[in-house]
Amino acid sequence: MHAATQSATLDSRKFTNARPDAPRASVLIVGYRNRAHLEACIGGALRSVGDLAAEILFIDCSNDGSAEFVRERFPSVRVLDFVGNLGFGRGNNHLAEHATGEYIVLLNPDTIPTGDEIARLVRFADAHPRAGACGGRCVFPNQTPDLGSHQPMLDVGGMILATIGLARARRGALPVGATQPQPVAVISGAFMLVRGDLWRKLGGFDELFFMYTEEVDLCRRIADAGFELWADPSIVMIHDAGSGDPDNPRKRLQLLRGNATFFRKHCGPVTAWIGCAAMYANELLRYGYARTVLRVTNPARATKLADRCAHALRNRAEWWMGWPPGMRFD
Repeated sequence: MHAATQSATLDSRKFTNARPDAPRASVLIVGYRNRAHLEACIGGALRSVGDLAAEILFIDCSNDGSAEFVRERFPSVRVLDFVGNLGFGRGNNHLAEHATGEYIVLLNPDTIPTGDEIARLVRFADAHPRAGACGGRCVFPNQTPDLGSHQPMLDVGGMILATIGLARARRGALPVGATQPQPVAVISGAFMLVRGDLWRKLGGFDELFFMYTEEVDLCRRIADAGFELWADPSIVMIHDAGSGDPDNPRKRLQLLRGNATFFRKHCGPVTAWIGCAAMYANELLRYGYARTVLRVTNPARATKLADRCAHALRNRAEWWMGWPPGMRFD
């Protein structure tokens, strides 16, 4: 499946519920070397749907035995066969081709549902018909906020503000202390609901993005189509993102590559170049900070940050032009 790469204005009044016998929600989980998390994630998801008619679909992109584990441990889950490392966007698109629910619910394999989060998110979407996508609030296992749950929309101006230390001036994220639902600009794909008809109209994720920033692009296309994006901070999902190292140089490189792909898709050549230059400058400034101030106050953290930034600076050519078409990792 190849997702659409342009947006069209869509009228939400044309969107109707799925056929009467269809599940209310299709929960999609794309795994990649996450076998240790699947008991908590899938077991929690089965409880989290409550009494909703729902289906859970899973695909493993690492062929590490996760598919066999899920088939044996959770026989009600529909497991698709391994077809290679599709990446996050393509993996979810592949699952969505087999989904029949009124709503598409994206769930990272490192999330841990502990209550009725999915059922509540579906009820929230029911109550907000102008919302093309909805999310809750993600927190780390120690209950500190996962600030990646909701973000300002990615743009060159915002990237420049972040580079000069004014990231807080950007708007569109859910405030940390928010207690009431409100519109946001970007919802994390770790826990995100999209109306099924709208997902199919837009073509799901744009497969230009192998990983990272694909949900930013989808949220922009949802907004461009005339729909709102809402977050309810009372719906809390645990996200064990700490299982991945935020200072991993390869992970950072892939994030920069995703951002560069977004700029080159949505901006003209000059503006995209400025956006990439701002990202490069941001890495350079962070490297300088790590080698000076942070080196004195937190030497261990400084070493990790300096190594990550140095790797991004040395390998600029790898991320500057974005993801190559048809990118795959084995």
